[in-house]
Amino acid sequence: MSKVPSTWGWLTMPLRLLMGGLFVFAGYVKLSNPQLFAFSVAAFDVFPKDAGHAVKLVAFAVPWTEIIAGTLLILGLWTRAAALVFSLLLLAFIIGIVSVLKRNLNVECGCFGKFEVPCKGNLGTCHLVRNGVMLAVALLILVKGPGAFAIDREPRAN
Repeated sequence: MSKVPSTWGWLTMPLRLLMGGLFVFAGYVKLSNPQLFAFSVAAFDVFPKDAGHAVKLVAFAVPWTEIIAGTLLILGLWTRAAALVFSLLLLAFIIGIVSVLKRNLNVECGCFGKFEVPCKGNLGTCHLVRNGVMLAVALLILVKGPGAFAIDREPRAN
């Protein structure tokens, strides 16, 4: 007999779908113009100038990681692992943004291509807040689990 998901289960399910869909879309946007994303990665100026291979690796790995982990979140398969991946990615993004802001670099995000909502233009406080909110959602999913309608949903105890 199937158990009814808890209140948290009904809350985390739409958050899981939203977060997964958002990152699948972000990965697709990056893959649709990989050179532009590589320029965005290089603009963060965290790799040595002669380490073009590192920029290429990040520009290749990030979109695929977003698509795969986003798909897992949507399906509710290995949900906590996918949420952990997103938590680590978002933490790295936040650290990168803080680094750019502290060094007064003029960098555009490149996260969602021309669909940068609500943050427009160069990296700023809006990007920090947006990534902080997404990090909070990822951590909530990590702690509370996949919620309703997930492949790896845990049965609810009586």
